[in-house]
Amino acid sequence: MNRLRQLKDLGARGALKSAYYSLRHTSNATSLVFTSNTITEIAPRTEFDVNRRLSVGMGRSGASHPRIGRSKVSTTAGASVSHTGEDLANIGPASILHVEGDFSMGDSYANSHLRLLCGDEISIGDGVAIAWNVELLDDDRHVMRIAGEPVERSEPIRIEDDVWIGHDVSIQKGVTVRRGSVVASGSVVTSDVPPNTLAAGVPAEVVREDVTWGNG
Repeated sequence: MNRLRQLKDLGARGALKSAYYSLRHTSNATSLVFTSNTITEIAPRTEFDVNRRLSVGMGRSGASHPRIGRSKVSTTAGASVSHTGEDLANIGPASILHVEGDFSMGDSYANSHLRLLCGDEISIGDGVAIAWNVELLDDDRHVMRIAGEPVERSEPIRIEDDVWIGHDVSIQKGVTVRRGSVVASGSVVTSDVPPNTLAAGVPAEVVREDVTWGNG
């Protein structure tokens, strides 16, 4: 994203907010970037390890716009947020990022209306493209029992490098989406997706193998 355009989209309030949280939580004054309409509720004792830049509420030209709706970033005490890449991790406008566990993201992009709730662990690798209205939920938020036995409430979600996730996808707890795979729009992913496959459906199943994808 063009740096001048990004500064314009931030607005004065967003720029001040970004500088405040960056200096408070990291040693880089521009490491955390929020638009002026991003709500921030970052708890004390939240650990940030931001290698370069993590932005929330920013949109790509033509795909979305930073004023499309409010975003929200919230954490609880003891949470950790990491950028593991070398350039930029970007989460689009009208997104909710709530972290109670360990969240990490490489040089990847999520479009608008992402809903990410990390109760345990969610990791996103490099080169991941996430379309609009995607849900990543690693915690049931309630205790459930089957035949009197409690079901594990939280399990990690891991999205490996170079994954493409279509719009309106829900990825559930305990799922690993392997490198180079594609998840078709409208899918509900409840089990692991093998590498270089196309998964689709409710629940999602592998429908194609030997899959590659890109912009070319």
